[in-house]
Amino acid sequence: MVDVNENPFDGTDSIFERKQPLKKDTFTPDTIFHRDEEIEFYINALQDVIVGHDPNNVFVYGPTGVGKTAVTKWVRDKLEEKAEAEDIPLTVVGPINCRNYRSAYALVNTLVNEFRDPENQLPESGYSTDSVFEFLYEEIEAVGGNVLIILDEIDNIPADARNDFLYELPRAEANENTPITDAKVGLIGISNDLKFVDVLEPKVKSTLGEREIKFGPYDATELRDILGYYADIAFREDVLGEDVVPLAAAFSAQERGDVRQGLRILEKAGEYARMEGAEGVTEAHTRRATDTIETDELLDYFEHDLSSQQALTYLATTLALIEPKHEASTKRIYNLYSSIAESSGRRVKSERKIYEFLDQLSMQGLVRSAERNLGRKGGRKYIYEVTDDPTDIIKAALQSSYSDAVPSNVNGILEHYLEDEATEFEAPDTTDDEQQNLWQFT
Repeated sequence: MVDVNENPFDGTDSIFERKQPLKKDTFTPDTIFHRDEEIEFYINALQDVIVGHDPNNVFVYGPTGVGKTAVTKWVRDKLEEKAEAEDIPLTVVGPINCRNYRSAYALVNTLVNEFRDPENQLPESGYSTDSVFEFLYEEIEAVGGNVLIILDEIDNIPADARNDFLYELPRAEANENTPITDAKVGLIGISNDLKFVDVLEPKVKSTLGEREIKFGPYDATELRDILGYYADIAFREDVLGEDVVPLAAAFSAQERGDVRQGLRILEKAGEYARMEGAEGVTEAHTRRATDTIETDELLDYFEHDLSSQQALTYLATTLALIEPKHEASTKRIYNLYSSIAESSGRRVKSERKIYEFLDQLSMQGLVRSAERNLGRKGGRKYIYEVTDDPTDIIKAALQSSYSDAVPSNVNGILEHYLEDEATEFEAPDTTDDEQQNLWQFT
């Protein structure tokens, strides 16, 4: 029973000293671990700016949480420091996270305003996209010298802007149709999608890949060093059990070598200890955190990283996968997408759009596809699967703002999916329309 006259909040925290270091995206470390080779490649690529040559274009890629943005910021700061000491004209914009922009106009508008004074900001609407690009070229020429633009998560650049950003922009000074004559432009692109360059046009690929730097996942030993550094700053002295950091590191290395995931485990383990009023964080708290971390991460995708249409497509792909026969063809995914979108009162997009949403999900590493040759029937089709456990995806969807799109009988279908092959549904071959009758849409 809760005493409503008693304030439940505690003014002290016996577990955490500072929680900010566990929020990797908002904390800048004083030390960068296990990225000496990548830093060396980075410095070599940008050395040309210091010695008077045109800046190179640099493409940095690797999975999430492996230090790409942290290293980029560190190298950027050192480059600016050296340029100032040597009186070399240099303007650096970014990193700008492309995930935050759903149109070419919005992204270019933000870049223009990065160059402009606060009292002379470009409005969010009122011009054509071509005009806004022209404003950007004018701003680049106005500052002159070397101009580096850093775009984080470039795989999220809207399709209608990719050629302009990744081909035209770095070569703008050589294009007689732009006002750039004296400025020298370089582009640094950071991507979580290792295959992003492969799907670009050859001329764009050639420009973007002038210098490529690959960041691989961390192993357990490296993660132990990194997580230990953050834990020493974040937690109070002597509250962490000796197995906590090694366990978080081992789990993260086994999953995908992601520092961000390890930090989330440490934070959640600390919160469990605090909720219990424990004197310290134990192995049990850490194991409990690892049990729920996957669902939490997927919930973040649903709530923060995916557009509503991407989220519905992701859910539909998962539903198609757990059906009897377990085959998530594009047509089947679209039929399920249409049903859950309509049943939850959301707009239904065209089947052509579903291909775009699936491509976007693939770029984010959430789904993957395999091409199947239909043989005598002729033609080919794509079969999709999700890269995370369908159970975790369904749990996350049920906790998200898309819970109203989840069929009411999903748990029953999921139970059958998880059963041994011998006890699966004995379902005959069915058409996509007949399969749809298995689901109960609310």
